[in-house]
Amino acid sequence: MGLPLIDEHHQQLRSIAGEVAHICASEEFLALKSELELLYRMAGAEEPARLAFQDALYTLLNDKSDGA
Repeated sequence: MGLPLIDEHHQQLRSIAGEVAHICASEEFLALKSELELLYRMAGAEEPARLAFQDALYTLLNDKSDGA
């Protein structure tokens, strides 16, 4: 029995998932998310935890794409 055939789209998704998992497990991400969540709570934002997660992830993905 051979290895299953995996298409290019699947490989791209696995790569993206790996990058996101690596970022989300990093100390830099966790610290930024915590700081943003505190700021968002103090500002009275709706869903501060979700918003902080989203913004921290976006920031670090953007930094990675810029070569930082």
